[in-house]
Parts: sequence; C-alpha cells; structure tokens
Amino acid sequence: MDFMDKVTEISKKVGAGAEKTYKAVADKSGKIIKETQMRVKANDKEGEVEEIYYEIGKTVYDMYKKGEDVGEIFTKTCKKLDKLHKEIDEMEKHMLYLRNLRKCVNCGEVIELDNKYCPKCGDKQKTIKIKEEKEPEEVTPVDRVCSKCGKIALDDEKFCTNCGNKI
Repeated sequence: MDFMDKVTEISKKVGAGAEKTYKAVADKSGKIIKETQMRVKANDKEGEVEEIYYEIGKTVYDMYKKGEDVGEIFTKTCKKLDKLHKEIDEMEKHMLYLRNLRKCVNCGEVIELDNKYCPKCGDKQKTIKIKEEKEPEEVTPVDRVCSKCGKIALDDEKFCTNCGNKI
C-alpha cells in the first residue's frame, strides 16, 4: 500500500468520524432546541394559568364588593384585600400630600392641595385628613431586672424599689 492509499484510507476514517460526530451534535442540538421551544410554550401556558387565577380572584372580589355571597373562606380573603386597598389608598394619599397634591373626591383628578373646587369636574373639595404614621419608639435593651418580682431597675439602683431584692 503506497502513501496515497494510506492517506486516502485515513481521510475516509477521519471523514466517517467527523460525520458521526456532526450527526451526534446535530441530533443533540435539535433536542436542545426542541426542549427550549417546549419550555417557552410551557412558560406561556403557565402565564395563561396565572391570568385565569387572577381573573377568578378578581371575579370573586367583584362579587364580594357587590354584596354577593362568596362563601366564608373567600369573604375572609376579600376582607384582607379591603384592608390592603385601604392601606394603599392612605399611602397614595399621603404621597400626594407630601407633594401638596390630592385627588378630587368626585372624579379622582390629581389637583392642588389647597383647591376648594376641582378644575375638572367643579366638585367642592373637603378638607383632607392625613394619618401620620407613628415613628416606632426607641427600644433599649433591659438587662437590669429584679429576679424576684420582674421590676425594671434603673442603672444606679442596687436594690429593687418594689420588693427590696438585691439587683
């Protein structure tokens, strides 16, 4: 076997190996692409499910707001939503107040805080009341407590003023 025959034989083996590798890579790539496409479709379907859950919840809440019976479990949940909506409304009202603005009680238009009438609908505005959030009181660690009665002792007290026990 001469040199050229050996080169040809080696080339065929390399070519066959390369073709086999190419087919394996192409097959694997195809599967990855299909898996990715299926994952995207599954995510889309999960999004649709979430939208339906949202619509169900919104429908139940709208029924509750109309005074319709939605069952005890849903009524409790709807009351939680009412509380959250009220808290959000107060926060939005406060944020507007900080910018010297407010919403018209009739049409919801954002107007100047000192407007007595709404420029959009002409409705007379009531005085706005803002609930100030209380700052939490500073809590200091207490390590001087009477072991007998539990009364808190001041730093300079050596004996409990309640029971006389040594601190």
